[in-house]
This record gives sequence, C-alpha cells and structure tokens, in this order.
Amino acid sequence: MKNLLLILLLCFSGALFAQKFTLEGIVKDKTSTVLEGATVYLQSIKDSIPIAYGITNKNGAFSIQVNTEDDSKAIFNIAYMGYVPYQQDINVPDGKELNMGVVTIEEQVEQLNVVSIIAKAPPVLIKKDTIEYNADSFKTLPNDKAEDLLKKLPGIEIDTDGNITMNGIEVEAVNVDGMAFFGEKSGDIALKNLPSNVISKVQVTDYKTNTQKFTGEESDSGTKEINLTIKKGKNRATFGDVKVGYGTDEKYQVNANIFKLIEGKQLGLIGGSNNINMTKGFNSLPDTDTSSGYIESDFIGANYTKGKWNETRINGNYRYSAQNNEKEQISHTENFLPDFNYITDSESKSFNDSDSHIGGGDLKIIIPPKNKKSNNKVLISNEIGVNVSHSESGSVTDKKSEYTNGDLVSDYYSENESLSDNYSINNEFSVTTITGKRDYLTMSLNTDFSKGNADNMNYSENYIERLSSTEIQDQINNTDTYGSDISLNALWSKELFTNFRIMPRYSASINSQENEKYIYDFDENTDDYDDFNEIQSSDSRYAATSIRPALRLRYEYKDFRFEVEGGYTNTYTKYTDKLIEARDFKTDFEYATYSGRIRYRDQNGYKNINLTYNQKVNLPSVNQLQPVIDESDITHVVIGNPFLEQEINHNIKFSYQNNLAFNNINVTGTIKAEFVDDKIISSTITDEDLNKYTTYDNIDGDYSYSGSVAITKSFFSKKTNININARLNGSFSNALSIQNGVEFTGETTMLRPSLSFKYSYDNKLDLSASYSYSATSVVYDTNDFNDNTYFSQNVDFDASIFFLKNVFLSNKVSYSYNSRVGDEFDGDAIFWNAGLGIELWNNKATLTLVGYDMLGKNNGYRRSVTETYIKDTESNILEQYFMLNFTYKFGNFAGQQMNIKGSRGRAGGSSRGGGGGKR
Repeated sequence: MKNLLLILLLCFSGALFAQKFTLEGIVKDKTSTVLEGATVYLQSIKDSIPIAYGITNKNGAFSIQVNTEDDSKAIFNIAYMGYVPYQQDINVPDGKELNMGVVTIEEQVEQLNVVSIIAKAPPVLIKKDTIEYNADSFKTLPNDKAEDLLKKLPGIEIDTDGNITMNGIEVEAVNVDGMAFFGEKSGDIALKNLPSNVISKVQVTDYKTNTQKFTGEESDSGTKEINLTIKKGKNRATFGDVKVGYGTDEKYQVNANIFKLIEGKQLGLIGGSNNINMTKGFNSLPDTDTSSGYIESDFIGANYTKGKWNETRINGNYRYSAQNNEKEQISHTENFLPDFNYITDSESKSFNDSDSHIGGGDLKIIIPPKNKKSNNKVLISNEIGVNVSHSESGSVTDKKSEYTNGDLVSDYYSENESLSDNYSINNEFSVTTITGKRDYLTMSLNTDFSKGNADNMNYSENYIERLSSTEIQDQINNTDTYGSDISLNALWSKELFTNFRIMPRYSASINSQENEKYIYDFDENTDDYDDFNEIQSSDSRYAATSIRPALRLRYEYKDFRFEVEGGYTNTYTKYTDKLIEARDFKTDFEYATYSGRIRYRDQNGYKNINLTYNQKVNLPSVNQLQPVIDESDITHVVIGNPFLEQEINHNIKFSYQNNLAFNNINVTGTIKAEFVDDKIISSTITDEDLNKYTTYDNIDGDYSYSGSVAITKSFFSKKTNININARLNGSFSNALSIQNGVEFTGETTMLRPSLSFKYSYDNKLDLSASYSYSATSVVYDTNDFNDNTYFSQNVDFDASIFFLKNVFLSNKVSYSYNSRVGDEFDGDAIFWNAGLGIELWNNKATLTLVGYDMLGKNNGYRRSVTETYIKDTESNILEQYFMLNFTYKFGNFAGQQMNIKGSRGRAGGSSRGGGGGKR
C-alpha cells in the first residue's frame, strides 16, 4: 500500500509541476477553405512519442490541452486525407497559451501510402465512420492478449459473457487484417490468443456484409465491427509464445502459439490444455468471472490466409477441441400458480464429455475490369464449413416438492445417459457484379446439410403422496435425424436517376427434416428393453418451402437517406408420420412485410441519426407445430399445436451517434419499441400432483420499450491517459402469459446506470474501475402472483503497478451483490485475483505467481425470477488456487527482433513524420 501511495504521489506531483499550455489555431487549404476533421497532434522532439492530439471542428479550429512535461520543444503535426502532412518544430511557451494562427496545408497531387509516412501516430484517429486506435498508445501487461488491449480502449466494454460493445453498441464481428480469424465471426480465438504487443491498430467501424464491403454500400446493420491490424515489418514476420503453468490442487495450463506473415500470407498455429475452466487460450491473470462447474479443455487449430480483404484471397482453417465438464447444483424454488403455490428443493449432478472437429474454407476471386478507367468488376465467393462432433453426457437429479404448509406433494428421481454424433456441412456460393458507377447484381446459393444419431437411456420415478403410488419410466431410445436447407437469393441495385435507386430482391428456400425416433420401454417379463412405445416414437418428415419477392426504394438528398421496402412471403409446410397417420398436417402461411428507414449522416461521418421501422415474422417451429406427445419427462407432457399462427413483430428504433471529436467526446443513444401480434407462448396446466401439460398458443398484447445513452470522454498527454464512460440503460415490458388457464400480465421495469474509469501513467501505473447498479420491478395484474422488486450492484477494479526494473503487480477485484438471493444463500460475493511477475532474459520471458480467489469468498449463488417462480441456485465453481506461470516469447519482423515487451513504455524512434488523419 505504501508503494502504491508513493507512485500515486509521484504521478500527481509530476503532473503538477509539468509545463502545461493550450495550443490553438485554424486549419485551412490554399483556397482558404476550412478543414473539418483534420488531426492535429504534438510529438516529443526527443523520441517522437505523441504528447497530445485533437480534431478540428466545423470551423477548422483546434484547441488542445498540452502537457510537455520537461520538454522545451515539440513537433507540431497536421494530417488530413488528400493533403500533404504538415510538420513544424515549435518552442514550448512560457505562458499558458500558444496560438498558431491560420495554418495552411497543401493538397497532395499523388496519394502516398499513409503507413510509410507515420513516425508515431496519435492514439486515436477519426476517419469518417471509423475510429482507429494506435495500440502502442495503450499500456498492456507483458503477457496480455488482444482481449486485454480492447478492455483498455475508450468506449469499448466486454461483459462477463464475452459480448463486446462500443459506446453501448453491439460489436458483431472481429477480424484480423480484414478477414475472419480461424473462420470465426466473433473473433474469440483471435482475442484470446493474439499477443497484444503485435497489434498495430484497432479499427472500429460500422458492420458491413461482404457484399456491402465489395460494392461500397453503406452499412445498415446498426452494429459495429472491429478490425485488428498486425504490425508489419516489410510484410515479413514470425512471432509467438509458449506458456506453461502449474499450481495447487494439480491445476495446470499450457499453451503454444506461432504466427507467420510472409508477403501477404498469414499462418497461425495454436494449441493448449488446461483444467481451470478456460476453453480457448491462456490467461496469465484470470478475469474475475464466475463459471459454473469444473471444465478440462484441450484444443488445437491452424489458420492460413493469403490476400487482403479487398483483393483475391483464400482462407482455410481447422480447429479441434475436447472438453470434460462436471457440474453439481442444488436449488430452492418457490413456484406460484393461480390456485396454489409450492416449493421444490433439488440436487443434481451432471457430466458432459465432448470433442469436435471444425474446418472451413473461404475463397474470394476479384476479376478487375479490362479497362482501368472502368469501375466494372466481379466478385466470386465460396465459403464452406464442416463440423463433426461427438458427445457423451449423463445426469442424476433428485427433487422433492411440498406445499407451502410443508405437506409433501411428490418425490422425483431420474438418471439419464446419452451418446450422440453429429455431422454438418454448409456452403455459400455467390457472384456479385458491379457495373457503371454504383449499380450491382448479387446472387447466392446456400446449402446446409446435417446428420445426427443419438442413443439415450432414461430412468425416472415419481412418487405421488396423494395417491401413495410411484410412476416409473425406464426406457431407451435411438434417434436418427437428417436435415437440409437450400436457399437462393438475388438482389439488383440500379440507379434510375440521380440519387434515386430501386433494389428488387428475390429469395426462395426449401427446408426438410427427417426424424426417426424409436423408443423402447423396459419389459420386466423379458428383462430387456423390447417393448416398442408407438405413442412416444415417431418416424416423421417435415418440409417447408418459402418464396419471397421484395422491392426496396432509396432516395438520397444531401446528408439524408430515405428507404422503404415491401415484401410478400408464401410458406408451405407439410408434416407426415409413418407411425401414426393422424399426426399428419399441412399448414400454409402468407404474409406481407414492410420496413422503412430515415438516416442522417454529416459529411465527416461524425453524426449519425437513424429512424427505422422493421416488421419481422416468426413462424412456429417444428416442435411447436407437430402434434406428437413428448413424455420424455414423466412429470411434464408436451404436445405441439398445428393450428398456430405466425408471430408478427413490429420494431421501431431511433439511434443517435455523435463524435464530438473537437472535445474528445463520443455520445450514443437508442430508443426502441416493439409490439407483438399473435405471440407464440407456452400454455401450461399444472395439476394438484404437480404434473405439467404444455402446449402452444397465440396471444395478443405483448409490447416493450427500451433505451440507452452512453457518453465517453478521453484525456491524453505524453504520460497520462484517462478515459471516462457513463451509461444509462432502461426498459419496460408488458408480457402476457397463461398458467392453469388463467391469462395474466407482468409489467417489468428495469433501470441500470453504470460508470467506468480508466487511468494510466507512463510505465508506472495502470488502473480501471467500474460500477453498475440495476433496479428491477415486476408488477402483475392479478393477486394470484406476488409483485417483485429487487436490485443488484457490481464493482470491478483492475490495477497494475510497475516497479523496480522489470517487476509488476496486478490485481483484479470484483464485488457483486444481489438482493434477490434468499436467506439460505449468500447475496454478495468478493472475487480477488492477483499476480506478481517479473520479466526475464531481456524481456523474452515472464514469470508470474498468480492467486485465484485470494480471499476464498467467491460463490456460485444465483437467483432467477419469472412470473411463475423464484429460484435460488448454488453451483460448484472453480475454487481458490495458486499457480506459477512461465511465458517465453519469440519473434522478429523483417529479420529484426520484434519488440516483445508489453506496451508499458511508448518508446519511439527519432524519425519524424506526419501521417494519419482523416482518411
């Protein structure tokens, strides 16, 4: 603690006596036109490290708070797309201000390679609809991965489930050098395996489909995409690491990665094994995330890529993974019904051993025009994926149910074992042609074939106190499934006249499923499973054919875009069963759908405002439609309803994004409303012996509202980096349900404010803290159910302190409290992980001692609340351990040893240069 206080004192005292001033001016071109969005930044004249940066506003003005520490001079830079980089040495003023006046920059006759003119880029660049972070400007630990780097960037957050948001907006895809890494859209393997210190840039932009990227179409997804660019050394590099760890209670982890870049080619090999609940990668200091059960995991993979995203390219990848998952759980559930309430206490144990082989390939051929002046070109694309998996699982459950007065209702016990194999192959072939300036035609054929086999053994017995009898189910079943999904899609985009475009599209699909499920009950007379159960068995065929023509109209006026689309869908379904003909049915669905969008975006892409309306139709699933009795659980009988109607969702969304680059502030907000017609719900009747009978029905009156707002502010100087992020989320839902024939409504209101703070100082201190509070209220329109009000709060704190020469201390602490958890369980939990490490052998190796759950206070308690129950659960979790980790890093770029240190110190060369800016 004394060391921490001393470091903080040094940080603030250094900042207090540093030379600070405000740098102002206006940027224009030779025609005296002001330039909005130009990047203005200062570099240290000693080592070219960025000192401060700013963006010009609509008047071309900039105002930057500068802290030069003890430097008496600095390098003044201006960068703007299409203009020659401007550079000038300046003297640090004695006063508090320095006005550069009007700075004129010249247009660039020949477009230069921007990368070649960068010496030390600013930490953040705004490039129209893209925010680009310079990775070296954000400090990371020696063994950190790409995921750890993202957590340090302004506006980016990663929750406990791995979901990424940028200023509250969902990140839909993560790429490496513009392409999916190991075929994953989520980029999970890249985030958990790529060393943070090999990343050059982190680019955040609007998510686009492959067609939109090729044709230059504007994104309409409403989500974001992250691209990680790898540092290049004349485009030749080899890097990787080997990591091993062993700890108390025989805990271990081992991982090896090697990546190679050769003239536009990428090769990656990864592999690892652990028994500390990690499914991918290696973690030198685990996050404070609670995972249920004990997981042992092994994995290997290979990835090959040649070419860039905007040229002919090929990608192939393979992954193998094996997992063993063991879970134990006890629960206490209060159940609410219109006519009575009851309590269920349950204990269960389960295991799952699985392995999978996943392979993929992606070939994209771009045919350029013969005439270099022509814009005509063709993209031929083929993506294929193969998945083969095997699984063995089993579970044992024991639960007892009583009325609220303590009288026994039932005592249930079950054992289940399953063995399954699944195979699937999918392929997407598409051709896109661009003609003229912006017209294009794209056609695609998608095929998906699957096959599965499962053998199951199910034994259960249910004692009913009222009847003083026990019902026993002892059976085996074999299931063979076959599925195919074939679809054809076509879209033509044609500009009829200036700024007006028509976009007709057509799609057709054929989906078929075959299911052979044969169930045999145990026959005591033969002492064998040879009593065929025809009622529960099925030999079915299901086919669904859909045809949908649609037309979209688009008009653009200045910074506005207007779009409307209408489509009409015909879907024909047919179900047949060879065992029982009475189950056969035919159902046809016909419906029209509409959508509209109004979008405003300024010329620089800083402000983006959207108002959209979408109508979405959800068809009933096969299980919801097929009139086949499912009695696999003797206490719960389920049967489909072939007379279900389609569910129609009306969605209205307003979104606002504004990057106030001049002030280093980013503001985002959304408001959503959803109304559902003919919502498909489960309708359940529970009798006095707690046997349940469920079917499906349509119901009207379901709607919800939600909204969010996020504000991010960043401060940057030569040694200090501060980011503040404030968010507010709220929602209201009016949900309808049916229980025991009674229709009721639950109104749920949720409000969740949160605040996060990130601070780093030179190579001494790096910390982040966040707090969130969530309040929820549930009100029912009937006295048969109790209203619920509860809250939860979470505090997270991460800190890394660097001292002596190569020693660092890291801590990750989280505190959570849930008022919903019952008296029998602990509602709050403190989770503290710590690591003490040292860099060895000229920073080529790192030795770290890690303590997981230092206080032993983490727990697996959870509470879930619905309109019909409150359930408290305690699951087995990974418990306290201590582990010694060793990491060895290697690599070189263009034959020269790479910088294998973490981004602690932002050391730079002495070369000067401009670059970056609005591109």
